[in-house]
Amino acid sequence: MNNLFIEGPIQTGKSTLIRKVLREAFGPSLEGVAGFTSQRLTDADGQLLGFRLAPADAALTVVCDPATADNVFKQFTPNGTRVDMTVFETAGIRYMDEALEAAKAGQAQVILLDEIGGHELASDAFRQKLYQALDSEYLCVGVVKSPTNTRRMDASLLALNDELHQHLTVTKDFAEAFERWQISDCTSFDTKKAYNLRLCLWKEASGHSHED
Repeated sequence: MNNLFIEGPIQTGKSTLIRKVLREAFGPSLEGVAGFTSQRLTDADGQLLGFRLAPADAALTVVCDPATADNVFKQFTPNGTRVDMTVFETAGIRYMDEALEAAKAGQAQVILLDEIGGHELASDAFRQKLYQALDSEYLCVGVVKSPTNTRRMDASLLALNDELHQHLTVTKDFAEAFERWQISDCTSFDTKKAYNLRLCLWKEASGHSHED
């Protein structure tokens, strides 16, 4: 499997760490990275209002009213949490199709899938497209929900999360995994870019506190 996913407790900086690594490799605009990210939507005071599916190069957090945003798949309201599965079956599949096409054309060296392992797995169409990406020849990286973060899921989703893990190389020690991959060897990628992901990971994986 040509992928690596990181798991761990919420709010420990997993997504932020991945972004730092990718920016080290591809620059601040993340040219060469395709896929999707789960973008946090907050109010002006930082209160979490929901999540939307956004392109790989989108900011991790934006101040935005979920009612006015597109591709919002989870919204927190006074009446409870709303989950819109159609977002995964439309935007989610589209982002993965575009990422696979970009990788095939040599326009993307990495497919970012951040994050996976939750409610989206209940969509057969999304799940099959996800497995197509994960089982492809292209490098996929991202965040996967760990079993300790899935306690509120029903039994069927827990089983799908377990099934997903069979398609993944998962680690809680990012630096060790990238060293094992020898990703710092530029011959694995487009040699026109100065990839030194292993060094970056060793520098960044040492207990910084970031948004997740």
